[in-house]
Amino acid sequence: MSMFSFDKYSYESRLLKLLQNSFLKTARRNKILAKWAGGRMGYKDSALNKYVKSMILSYLIAPSDRRIINRILSDFKKAKIKMTEDDIRKKIKAVEERIQSRHSCVD
Repeated sequence: MSMFSFDKYSYESRLLKLLQNSFLKTARRNKILAKWAGGRMGYKDSALNKYVKSMILSYLIAPSDRRIINRILSDFKKAKIKMTEDDIRKKIKAVEERIQSRHSCVD
């Protein structure tokens, strides 16, 4: 028997857990980004919740960071808020770092 034998089911279980964690981190990131963007546009309470849900649904339909960035840029442009793609990418990176630091404390 090999020292490094892999049980098929434990491998699949680890892969499933990894995918679930990745999905949850992305979902958390998108929710935080949507709340930030909605707040910048002046949405409050139910309008903010509606915006967050629409942003999350948009990502679930076609998962792409490009889609999120374009959506925020488009919404900011309509609201006459000056924002560049680089600004949004910096915000995404900051949110991801925040989520990662919280997640690593739990592990």
